[in-house]
Amino acid sequence: MALHRLIRPIALLLSWLAAAPVHAAHAPHSQPEIQVGILLFDGVQIVDFAAPYEVFGQAGFGVSTVSAHGKAVTTAMGLKVTPDASFADAPRFDVLLVPGGDVEHAERDPVLLDFVRTRSGQAKQVLSVCTGASILAATGLLDGLKATTFHNALKPMAAAYPKVTVVDDVRWADNGKIVTSAGLSSGIDAALHTIAKLRDEEAARAVALHLEYDWDPKGGFVRARMADRHLPELRNVAWPKDMKLQRLISVGDVESWRKRYRITSATPPDALLALMHDDLVAEGWQPGAAEGGHAWQKRIDGRMGRLTFATRPANDGAGYTLETAIRIE
Repeated sequence: MALHRLIRPIALLLSWLAAAPVHAAHAPHSQPEIQVGILLFDGVQIVDFAAPYEVFGQAGFGVSTVSAHGKAVTTAMGLKVTPDASFADAPRFDVLLVPGGDVEHAERDPVLLDFVRTRSGQAKQVLSVCTGASILAATGLLDGLKATTFHNALKPMAAAYPKVTVVDDVRWADNGKIVTSAGLSSGIDAALHTIAKLRDEEAARAVALHLEYDWDPKGGFVRARMADRHLPELRNVAWPKDMKLQRLISVGDVESWRKRYRITSATPPDALLALMHDDLVAEGWQPGAAEGGHAWQKRIDGRMGRLTFATRPANDGAGYTLETAIRIE
């Protein structure tokens, strides 16, 4: 056969192979070398389990989901998901993944905790995502280890589980067998990290590239390090009973952050801001110079933190907006 007749079919074949997706090894006749078990429970966060499911599946791992009774669970967003197995008939797992979400009931469920504890002992790797770290902590498996979790859950977890060293400066914390990852999308990074540990970094990079995901093996973005971690907590303010609050925006970076709320209340803006005074002083803030007197400052990690509050009427005339801004200088 002439050479030019071979070139086009070969080129088409190579093009097809390059573009062909890597399918999850979940077909009935596949027997993947590595099996992943994903815990499901009522209140589980969708991205916490679905994103790692995709990552592990694209790596060619076998993936199955499991709940206490094998019945459908309702996620934190209301999606109903039917697992593959119950605790009683769950297959063996080389990797156990514990997602987060609304975990208040799960971290106090003795049957669920016993399952996690037992299967963690049998697994090669254990991975938690987001507040799934609190479930692992409740089993005692994180005692004496470093762990991270969703940025808003760091302080509550540290208070609830004092034997765990809770860290806020990593996207995932690797203790060898047990890896905990921060919030939501960080489960993708930690799943890729787990693939790198069980295979190699090139295998993980290949999956990330196929998923068109910008994976940083060194960790990258850490949500808990953003400037809003320095905003006052204002836990003891006697807010007006008629106040309704709607968050409009919450944006920023490591140096500055802005939050804007829509407020409806019979309490006028200046009176509302005055309610915060004692709490701000108790948290170490001192009045600063600004028009309207709604500026505060304090030293934060050796630098000056400047906090301001501003109000203005809502565009539709109903209530007003309150904007809080902080800058670390």
